[in-house]
Amino acid sequence: MKCESNSNWGGKRASAGRKRTCLKKVPFNRRINENILKILRVYAQNHNITETEALESAILLQTNIEKLKGDMIMKICIPTSEGKLCGHFGHCDSFTFAEINPETKEILNIEERIPEEGISCQSASWISEQGVSKVLAGGMGGRPMMMFAQNGVEVVAGCPELPIKEVIEQYMANTLETGENACGGEGHDHHHCHHHGECHHG
Repeated sequence: MKCESNSNWGGKRASAGRKRTCLKKVPFNRRINENILKILRVYAQNHNITETEALESAILLQTNIEKLKGDMIMKICIPTSEGKLCGHFGHCDSFTFAEINPETKEILNIEERIPEEGISCQSASWISEQGVSKVLAGGMGGRPMMMFAQNGVEVVAGCPELPIKEVIEQYMANTLETGENACGGEGHDHHHCHHHGECHHG
């Protein structure tokens, strides 16, 4: 986002005694809607603060909101292929993230995502960074299991290859039938994960 010469965003009030700044220098890594910027400008004028200070207050508020949201919502990740749970964690086409109200069991949001670096057993670190608390999987090797454990993410292995929504609904209703983790445990480096090839502990 360029800092236009005629823009006063991040400018100073007369008594502030600060150098003029532009939005590009504000430590905020999200794209900001122009309507939000207008609201913040008005807020800054009404409260006799700089626009940068108003923006920083908004960032702090958003951070607190996200923290509260995280405390109230369960976020689950499911390795996915063709709309179903994929039997092998590292061989899926994408990862489905579902936000669920744990009290009402209501699915609030579902989206499929793929890490920029591609999908592998190393995707466990990226998934953990998304605020996930549980992963529902079929087969999973020892390395991603260890990564999830280190990040406090619970793994439910041995899940059936059902449509994603069914997996979530059955899990929340405590009716999801799980088997053994075909890729887990010692001495299981060459067990087959359903129809997705060998399990590799990489």
